[in-house]
Amino acid sequence: MNRTVLRPGEPVRNLQYFLRTISYYYNTVPAVIPDGIFSDQTREAVMGFQKTFKISVTGIVDFVTWNRIIAVYNEVYEYEEACSRPMAFPATDFSITLGDSPMCIYIIQAMLRFISMYFANFTEFNISGMHDAKSVDLVKQLQKLFNVEQNGVIDKKTFDMISALYNNNADKTFEK
Repeated sequence: MNRTVLRPGEPVRNLQYFLRTISYYYNTVPAVIPDGIFSDQTREAVMGFQKTFKISVTGIVDFVTWNRIIAVYNEVYEYEEACSRPMAFPATDFSITLGDSPMCIYIIQAMLRFISMYFANFTEFNISGMHDAKSVDLVKQLQKLFNVEQNGVIDKKTFDMISALYNNNADKTFEK
């Protein structure tokens, strides 16, 4: 998930965006539409937040309420970020070499297939369930791009690189 770009001149809209994001995780905080207007809907969301987090319920965004909204939003954002990352790689000392076919190769090859289709200069291949020659070649191309040893081995560092490239571009593709 990408954070919304916050505009300095739009404090109410920013507040509403934070509260809306928080409302996905705390059903006691009513969802609010980020329209930039501090309406009754926004005041109800603020009051729901204050009640949920045991802050004096006033409907006013004072210093204490604002700081707590930011802290809770950051916690929610970090949770969403962690959940959006594929956690398919078994261990930090695990590696996949030519001919290996661990279960996680399917997820990795799905990401590689997307990358190969998204970027015209990478070799396209089909998911085989094995770290075969085509898979190794694409990994080497990506390793070259990221200026790391081009050995075709998928270790934790290479997996993180593939995952980041996939997540960054999948977000852009599916936002349209």
